[in-house]
Amino acid sequence: MQPDNKQTRWVGFSLCEAFCLSFTDWQQSLINARPRTPETRCLVDNIVATSESAELQQDYEALFYGTRWNVQVPLWASAACGQPVLLNETTLAVIHFYHLWGHTPPELDGNPADFIGNQFHFLGYLDAARRYHQQQQDGRAREISRAIEDFTQQFLLDTLTAMAASARAAHLHPAIIDFITLMEMFVLSGSDIDIDFPAAFLPPEHPLLPAIENPPRKMIHTAGVNNCGGRCVINAYEQQGCILEIGTDCGRRTPQLRACVRGRGYRHTFLNTQRLRYPMKRVGRRGEGRFSRISWDEAIGLIASEWRRITDKYGPASRYPQASSGNEGGLRGDSMMQRLMNLDGGHLGRYNNYSSACVHYIMPYVYGDNRGSSAIEDVLNTQYLLLWGHNPAETLFGTERNYALTQLKQRGVRIVVIDPRQSDTALAYANEWIGIRPSTDSALADGMAYVIWTEGLYDKAFIDKFCVGMDEEHMPANIPPHESYVSYLLGHKDGVAKTPEWAAAICGVDRETIKRLAREYATAKPACLMPGLGIQRTGNGEQTVRSLALLACLTGNVGVAGGGAAGGLETGRHPEINFPKGENPYPGKIPCFLWSRAVEHGEEMTSAKDGITGVERLTTGIKMLVNIGGNLLVNQHADVNDSLRILNDESRCEFILCADIFMTSSARCADILLPAPSFLEMDNFSHSWLYGDYILSNNKVRAPLFESRPEWDWIHELAGLLGHGEKFAEGKPTMEAWRRFLYEQLRSQNRELPEWAEFIEEGGYRFPPVTPYVAYQEQRQHPDKSPFNTPSGKIEIFSNRIYALGDPHSRPAIPKYVACHEGAEDPLRQTYPLQLLGWHTKRRAHSVHDNNPLLEEVEPQRLWINPQDAAVRNINDGDTVLIFNARGTIRVPAHVTTRVIKGVVGLPQGAWYTPDTQGVDIRGCINTLTSTAHPTPFAKGNPQHTNLVEVRADR
Repeated sequence: MQPDNKQTRWVGFSLCEAFCLSFTDWQQSLINARPRTPETRCLVDNIVATSESAELQQDYEALFYGTRWNVQVPLWASAACGQPVLLNETTLAVIHFYHLWGHTPPELDGNPADFIGNQFHFLGYLDAARRYHQQQQDGRAREISRAIEDFTQQFLLDTLTAMAASARAAHLHPAIIDFITLMEMFVLSGSDIDIDFPAAFLPPEHPLLPAIENPPRKMIHTAGVNNCGGRCVINAYEQQGCILEIGTDCGRRTPQLRACVRGRGYRHTFLNTQRLRYPMKRVGRRGEGRFSRISWDEAIGLIASEWRRITDKYGPASRYPQASSGNEGGLRGDSMMQRLMNLDGGHLGRYNNYSSACVHYIMPYVYGDNRGSSAIEDVLNTQYLLLWGHNPAETLFGTERNYALTQLKQRGVRIVVIDPRQSDTALAYANEWIGIRPSTDSALADGMAYVIWTEGLYDKAFIDKFCVGMDEEHMPANIPPHESYVSYLLGHKDGVAKTPEWAAAICGVDRETIKRLAREYATAKPACLMPGLGIQRTGNGEQTVRSLALLACLTGNVGVAGGGAAGGLETGRHPEINFPKGENPYPGKIPCFLWSRAVEHGEEMTSAKDGITGVERLTTGIKMLVNIGGNLLVNQHADVNDSLRILNDESRCEFILCADIFMTSSARCADILLPAPSFLEMDNFSHSWLYGDYILSNNKVRAPLFESRPEWDWIHELAGLLGHGEKFAEGKPTMEAWRRFLYEQLRSQNRELPEWAEFIEEGGYRFPPVTPYVAYQEQRQHPDKSPFNTPSGKIEIFSNRIYALGDPHSRPAIPKYVACHEGAEDPLRQTYPLQLLGWHTKRRAHSVHDNNPLLEEVEPQRLWINPQDAAVRNINDGDTVLIFNARGTIRVPAHVTTRVIKGVVGLPQGAWYTPDTQGVDIRGCINTLTSTAHPTPFAKGNPQHTNLVEVRADR
């Protein structure tokens, strides 16, 4: 005798596979359904009638597998109840409910236990137990029935409601909507429907199992590994695979390695419901963001096939591993991919980076190396601090930097910030904020230098002993007259003295402020000029770097404690752990900013024109792009629309492989897209950021979600298919084996490091304090023994090597202001009168964290505009505005504020490019408006802070 429908309603949907079946199995189950009422029969008939539709299959995968970029349907109780974060307190409550009734949830495609399929499976388990005890007449059936109703009300209905609302908002296929409606009806009223699922999936009648004891909550040491200025201690509190809380350094260290708001928000960033879940292949047009789920075996096989085809046809120079990686730990997927390529003949290499191309390229011409920044601890010795375009309060620029600046402020040392925007650093630390027009820093430096020189405030003894080319007396032999810096400053050659009045007209800082600033900096002994990196990500970035170094030299602050050489990056004091990439057999390298040019015009690129090294010219364009954990294909590269045009032309780049945690705008361009685990789901190492005396153990908190896999696992398999498995592994077949090996290798160089077990248990190690590094102190104290590593052995204010290039306008032999494309003096300002400034916001690390809704409260994505500029455009605070130029358009709210100077608008960089149907970006990705047309003259670096735009209200 068949039980009535009310009693069997959970049996029909008890199997979790109702939400994990392949589309074909799901389709067949619905065809075999036996609806008993007209209403349910109509719904099932509607679904079956369109079940052959390819669009329905794609929407089914978008719903359950996350295969479409703009479809985000919550399938988990945690996404519908409380905080919308996977593996949160709601997930734990669901697990505890399961355990109370003796149920262990099955593994369903790596889903968290509160997955909608698991919820139905649990109710099927309870219903089968209820039927068993009903037959036994032992009184437990009623108790189980109450549990079914309680669970339904607490979790299942909320999940279904959220799921239905999101599916409707995403305009999924009507049959999908009917299916979810059918489930809602089924739960709410026990609709008369039987569905024939495979018998093996149906839970047999069974007695209720004993309650399962829940293990206690535990704390696990880990660490942030993003490309963020802070590398901080993270203490994750885990129970039953749920990550319930993020803590940080508890005070054992001084200064503490504390997480900022970004680190404390890691759960909402990385346990986000937008996670990539399964390997996928592209099914729509490239860039459209439409994919189909495939197996890992199929994915790796397709990669190997395209790898061989492209290599055989075009050679190793056609393969390019992209420069960015969200994982900056010791074990990086992009390094592993380069290792495999190097074993297989090599790849097109790269030099420079997006962050510091200009400072890294030009400093060796000045000082002979890139060690031009003292340790942060040395700033405590200064009597005056000039933060030039430097914003550590938001970027951090090292976990310990703000601690030092706070101490300096408490001591009463004068701190001045130069920036077009009154940054949080200016608010928190500065005695004075000086606003400046973007890309005019060299003009301000020249105006200051004029005052320092003409008023005799310079350090003559230092210049005489250590500098070449400052004035005519210190020039190299055989150079014509008036090529020195002072000759330029006084206008001996061009007839224009670089007075404060001259500088003020360009940079927007009034002449009296320039004079006072110059005198303050020159007379404070010692004085530290500490530049940020944003000022060299401009069209004339190399000149800015040289001009600030010139000021340090002019005042004799180089090589003294508390002074500073105005170099850009500090130097680490301890060896780091890095996955070995091996040697690249192919010699050719491109400047990393020119990768999109190498896709479209590779065979036209030469060493003379494009800065290629190792070969005279490229013989092929980039045909295979590998982008692991980075968003540089689209979001973080300049000119988004042009990048998409280039990438979406499949006749140019023929294969794009991406691995990531989320379907970013870059991942949407993939042909094969692979899911990666977050740092909470894998082991790694985290080093200090640029400087610092510690190394942290990134200990895995839980197993990877869904079918995500660490890069080592699948790259090792790929290496095997390509015939390099043994050489790739070198006898270390797992990532854990490599992790242990690399630590022991580091320990052999640093015997003070603890044993492996202690290192893991403590979550890292802090090295004993060392004497702070002072840039070029050795050269200053012992010039005969330790000359500067330049051709002259001195600091080269005038560079003979640059002079020999014969390009005095774009690449002058001395530091000087050079106007740049879309800078303050470009005639294009007649059309686009506002300079657009980007900055690294406290709520993101590049594009990481933009999906974190809590951090939107920290700093909403909006355009900063000065009240005077807003008034002439009839823009009020909070109005929606359009920011545009010839390259694209952005629609965002406006923030009218005096914290940005007149003539400049500001937009935080890193927002995820999100176009509407007209191609207007509605999230605020600044690279919709930036340009690739004019890389910097020397380094061919990133000029993305030099842009002209117009703004109008969107009414």
